[in-house]
Amino acid sequence: MNKGIKVILVGVVSLLIGGCTMDPALLKEGWSSSQHDELLDILKKDKYGSMCNLKSQYETYLRTKDAKILNKLAFGYAQNLANSCIDLNKFRASQRSRNGRRIKTHFELNIQKANATKIMSDLRDGKDIEEILKPYIPTHPQFKKLLSQYQSLKNSSDKAKLRVVKLNIERLKLMRNLSWNNYILINVPEYKFRMFEGGKKSMEFNVVVGKRNWQTPIFASQMEYIVLNPAWHVPDNIARAEYIPKLIKNPYALKKKNMVIRTDYNVGSKEVDPKSVDWKKYLTKEYKHKNLPYKIIQKSSRRNALGTVKFIFPNRFSVYMHDTQSKGLFKRKVRAYSHGCVRLAEPQKLLKHVSNNYTGSSYSSIKKGRKRTKYLNLQKNIPVQIGYFTAYVNESGSLEFFKDVYGYDSSMKLKGGAI
Repeated sequence: MNKGIKVILVGVVSLLIGGCTMDPALLKEGWSSSQHDELLDILKKDKYGSMCNLKSQYETYLRTKDAKILNKLAFGYAQNLANSCIDLNKFRASQRSRNGRRIKTHFELNIQKANATKIMSDLRDGKDIEEILKPYIPTHPQFKKLLSQYQSLKNSSDKAKLRVVKLNIERLKLMRNLSWNNYILINVPEYKFRMFEGGKKSMEFNVVVGKRNWQTPIFASQMEYIVLNPAWHVPDNIARAEYIPKLIKNPYALKKKNMVIRTDYNVGSKEVDPKSVDWKKYLTKEYKHKNLPYKIIQKSSRRNALGTVKFIFPNRFSVYMHDTQSKGLFKRKVRAYSHGCVRLAEPQKLLKHVSNNYTGSSYSSIKKGRKRTKYLNLQKNIPVQIGYFTAYVNESGSLEFFKDVYGYDSSMKLKGGAI
């Protein structure tokens, strides 16, 4: 059937069903009366919290009924839903400024492409607005929960609290759409680990996250394997910041920590005498962005910084979850002390559950094994989301607020300034 005839027929059918007069200009643009009414209802209620900088445009349409403006509203709402109402240019500039001040920070921005041509094509094909918007709607369970709280708070006089809820809704739009049935969530501002299985929480305990100037990156990955009795391969950036200055003062300063120097991270490679290395030159500008030719390794032991186990979800930040010797930190209210990795309050609890349910080895067989470094591959990967929720709806349905430990509530500005 000719596409133009199809559009006219859709409009005629809508007129007959609706019993009202449809603007010919809207018919020409491919709108049916049901699509028109559905979009206006979504915009009026701001069903998905994505009006933001579109409010004046929306008011102009209500006055003028200009079909071209309605087209822009449909695309603009999809765009805000896909990529948030946060001014991303300003946020990126803020992140660059932080890095320039030697604050190690990263916030993953999952940018989607809202295609105006496809949206208009879907309209002309008679698709419902909800169906057109569906690819852009976040699937994380917190999205609907926080939206509901946001709608309830709209008439509140507490604008500061309303803005925090709104910011967390916008962050959800920037997260990857993982499988939110089985996953691990680490909420940095809450210093909390949660595991969900079958859509329900199966585990929860405290964590320690990165310092304010050495932040745990916000991103998603997949847990693939576990390392038992791990050695600690000190990353180059930590070596430069903390250990090379100690080696300059005393070449054997790391010996008491059971640390050795090698030319790579291979446990079989030859050890290097730290006194034979000119450590000072590796702190010069020449080597600032180069890989260090010497690697610091802390051998596996009871005093190892990583404890007895680490859980690996591969990423470019060399961040993982692990045991720790510093158990006292978990009792503190503020728990931002690491170099970016996530320290677990109950690593053995997690190891027992994951080994019994996601690997081919039982926890009892692991505990009987020799105290040497061993790798366990997961038979099914577990999605891991390191998130940043300063507002979170807990399992009982209560809205909780947490301190903005990394300052993202301040550095993320909303487009249009509206909440």
